Amino acid sequence: MNKIIFTLLISFALLGSSCSKFLSVNEVNPNSASQVPAKLLLPAVLNNIALSMNNPRNFDFVYLWHGLWSISTGYSQPSSLVQYRLLNSSYQGMFSDSYVIAQNLVEIEKSTTDPKDAGYVAIAMIMKAYLLANVVDMWGNAPYSEAFKANEGILKPKYDDQKVIYEDLVAKLDAAIKIIGALPLTATEIPASSDIMFAGDMTKWAKFANTLKLRMLVHQSGMAGRDAYIKTAIATTASTGYLGAGEGAMVNPGYSNSAGKMNPFYETFYNVSGSAQSDGVSYYYAGKNVIDFMNSNSDLRIGRFFLPVTGTTFAGNVLGVTTPAPLAATATSKLGYLSGNAGYMIGTYDKSAPILTDFESLLIQAEAVERGYITGSGKTLYQSGITQSYIYMGLTAANATTFLTGVQSSANYDLAPNKINLILDQKYVSLNGVAPLEIWTDYRRSGRPTFITFSQDANVANPTPPVRLLYPQREISVNNDNVTAVGTINAFTSKIFWQNR
Repeated sequence: MNKIIFTLLISFALLGSSCSKFLSVNEVNPNSASQVPAKLLLPAVLNNIALSMNNPRNFDFVYLWHGLWSISTGYSQPSSLVQYRLLNSSYQGMFSDSYVIAQNLVEIEKSTTDPKDAGYVAIAMIMKAYLLANVVDMWGNAPYSEAFKANEGILKPKYDDQKVIYEDLVAKLDAAIKIIGALPLTATEIPASSDIMFAGDMTKWAKFANTLKLRMLVHQSGMAGRDAYIKTAIATTASTGYLGAGEGAMVNPGYSNSAGKMNPFYETFYNVSGSAQSDGVSYYYAGKNVIDFMNSNSDLRIGRFFLPVTGTTFAGNVLGVTTPAPLAATATSKLGYLSGNAGYMIGTYDKSAPILTDFESLLIQAEAVERGYITGSGKTLYQSGITQSYIYMGLTAANATTFLTGVQSSANYDLAPNKINLILDQKYVSLNGVAPLEIWTDYRRSGRPTFITFSQDANVANPTPPVRLLYPQREISVNNDNVTAVGTINAFTSKIFWQNR
């Protein structure tokens, strides 16, 4: 791994693209990481994570490959996406950014030595687990045990086994939860200006860590012989609880209607004046599969995720198809946005950026109940999750109740023949524009949903999309021996360890 990945100064350069009021380091030397206090590093790191995870271009492959979005017929179709021809340069920024951000979290751990400030250490541990779990979910084996050791002379870290990394991250989350539980009554309060996700609420941080841990364990639910490990791991922090309704992990450093300081998802599509960015709303359109599924369920969220092509009619297109959907208006729905309504998919410039929403947490818990991993009511958790999704999209709990008590077995818990399939299919809808990586992970581990129409391009490289990303070209260039040691990587057959299909 390139030495630059571990340079804090570069990290601040990356962070400087948004919300600069949180990034002032005038009182310290930015070239000396040990002098940057946690209270300054933490908001910058959280902001950068939000920037990375909420930039739709970082994950457009998920939206496009899985029937959620399509590409406007007014543009040439990118072969790397429509033909599934990933390159080593594809999405490599996500890899390097993850390690740059994680290095800053390591600096928080190192620089915070006062026991009263142990909460900063716990937060750093949790967010590092969040980042590196994402790295595993996209690339499998990755630098871990020798990562972040440039000061020890390790500039080319080895790649560790992905399952071993996952298990150690689970242990790190346990340790962070333990630190939070042991915080002294005299612990220094983490101010909201530093904690731009939970405003210093350490109880929510513990629940977030436990929810992240549950998500990682549920990812492994399809693996043979893994149940005992999963149940034991869950039991160690069962009393901590999980994020509930209204407790989503949302970052907001003070988004404002100013270039570089808006919600990153919104700013991909709209500028300060409210007019469309080039290659934004004119580039990404609705996917046919999600449109058809939502139409079949009379799901009111369809009008929040997408705009009608005419009246109350919505239409989507299929990846690789170069003509619009066969509709009277010969049009495809655009991604949803109406000025002033933060519930629409694109939202508004000041909408908080999701890291792990309350409805995702509730749906993870619902699946865990159905698999026998935790106790509770799968029905209650599922219905609460969908209700929170409706509210997040600017609808009402009453709207959700109508949807949940309808006659469709693909929405009504009581009518669904397979509760886990129900939960995963509705989770697919709910996480559109919110958590694309989890959509991809759910499909790879479970095969849900089953109604996806894959690319129709005549020159597609494989009938189905890649199951992983390829190692970045930068890594191959500067850390080739360790990348090569992983073995031959095939985007279609080199599965992430938890994928059992």
